[in-house]
Amino acid sequence: MCRINFFRIDTGDASLGIPSMLFSWVIMAFAGLLAASCGINPVTPEYGFSTPENDIRPTATRTKTAVASPTATATVPTSVVEATPASTAINIPDNLHICSPLGRETIQSIFEIVSDPYAPPVAGSLEARHHGVDFSHYSRDGFPTIEGESIHVVLQGKVASVVEDRLPYGNMIIVESPLSTFPSMLLDQLNANPNQAIYILYAHMKEAAAFEIGERLACGQEIGAVGKTGYNIVNPHLHLEFRIGEPGAVFESMAFYTTTATEIEMENYTRWRTSGEYVHMDPMRLFELYIDWISD
Repeated sequence: MCRINFFRIDTGDASLGIPSMLFSWVIMAFAGLLAASCGINPVTPEYGFSTPENDIRPTATRTKTAVASPTATATVPTSVVEATPASTAINIPDNLHICSPLGRETIQSIFEIVSDPYAPPVAGSLEARHHGVDFSHYSRDGFPTIEGESIHVVLQGKVASVVEDRLPYGNMIIVESPLSTFPSMLLDQLNANPNQAIYILYAHMKEAAAFEIGERLACGQEIGAVGKTGYNIVNPHLHLEFRIGEPGAVFESMAFYTTTATEIEMENYTRWRTSGEYVHMDPMRLFELYIDWISD
């Protein structure tokens, strides 16, 4: 509500009170200004003047931002994570293809199911400890066990050995791959040279591998299923061994820890395991280097 007050003028020895009504012409002149200050064209402190061109709604703006931003953020990583299916070859420098050894897993996800990691032997006990890595799980992605999951070739190559249900590996297959296709930087990380080969052993398979020595296999090709054949195997798992050595090796038979093992079988086993001719390495190292490579 607007009020009109009296003005007081000092005259030295007297004072005169003059009501503002006598100055009606002044009041009329300022009527428009007084009216404006009393409610005409009100101002909304948060949004500005209420004319259409100035009707800015921060709430609407925030709604658009809040919806658009999370949607974009959620979509991008999902497509990246799901872009690489299991057992699918992926190109990296020099046309090198590396594949997941398990049908339901990617190279990234196999790190989640390592049940027994690589543990190299110590000096004086070359046969002891764990020369490879085991993969196993329970109740994963709707599957109660890993048993029966398909096994796939990690690197293209040729078959160097096929063994049917002999200790300690049970049903197993070895695939030789030349290192001549590996980039020099990767060879340096593996302490290898392009004139050597990498041998990958897949053990404890459910059934014997249906391949012949010398047969060529592609990266990602299915070669069997996870089982629990072999020495003292309680839980089904895939045992994977990587070894580097001279190319062209063939192991027609291999066995140990049994009285039925022939001399040739035991010679092949010790040649593979403890002679130093084929140097074992952590299989996960190759997968780690691969992930680092594609992340750059």
